[in-house]
Amino acid sequence: MKMKSARGKKYRLALLIVLGLSAAMSACVAGRPGTGRTPLDFSSPEAVLSEIAGTAPSQGTMKAIAAIHAATPAGAYPLKLAVMLRRPSRMRVEAIPVLGPPNFYLAIREDRLKVLLPDKNEFYEGRATRENIAMFLPLRIDVESMVSLLMGVPPAITGKDSRREGSMEKNFYRIDIHTGGSLVQSLRVRPTDGLLEGIDIYNGGGKALYRVRYEDPVRTGEFATPGKITIVAEEDGTTLTIRYSDIEWTSQEDDSPFDLKTPPGAKQVAF
Repeated sequence: MKMKSARGKKYRLALLIVLGLSAAMSACVAGRPGTGRTPLDFSSPEAVLSEIAGTAPSQGTMKAIAAIHAATPAGAYPLKLAVMLRRPSRMRVEAIPVLGPPNFYLAIREDRLKVLLPDKNEFYEGRATRENIAMFLPLRIDVESMVSLLMGVPPAITGKDSRREGSMEKNFYRIDIHTGGSLVQSLRVRPTDGLLEGIDIYNGGGKALYRVRYEDPVRTGEFATPGKITIVAEEDGTTLTIRYSDIEWTSQEDDSPFDLKTPPGAKQVAF
């Protein structure tokens, strides 16, 4: 009987060790993979925003191949682009044709928009306003917001009178950001890992301008980038579905890729 009792104690001890290890492993899995940060802090909107900030580098350049399906009032069409992004407002886009060299180049730096159409031998240059950007890309949005949204992070909010309100919804943590008493952003954050799930952009008068949803996060080291982005423009119903591949983050600080030179003999168009 004593031998059985001793064996029982050993088995119980072994079981407790196994359960303890399993619980520790579960806690690690439940937290943000690769960062060792558990649990997540949802004590305030500011704490959650700091969790979001930890999912993408504050500085650096993102490179990726973007397969895009654009559905607009004028029709639907596919796009395949090589994109390079750096906050707050640097952007480079090259079309990837089925055959031959790129037939579309777009670069934005220091509020200057430059576009080269080699097939037409035309070179466009002007201010990087929403209207000018919309001439070449199916989004009417300011460049700083566009770069942030395409990188999977909330656009920066300017103004000293901004106010944040947070609440736990059924499947996500919601943060409403107000400036001057008006709602300008509403964020959806996944409670399981602190990743951004969606952003709604408002015009300051209660009207939604864009609704953005993020899916299929891709880990690059300790950072996460959405593998799929859906952007819906409430104004005209335009919907962009973007799927990233070959995502790369670099510490590159060279600004030259975000500029375009006028090719010799190209027709120059200012706007």
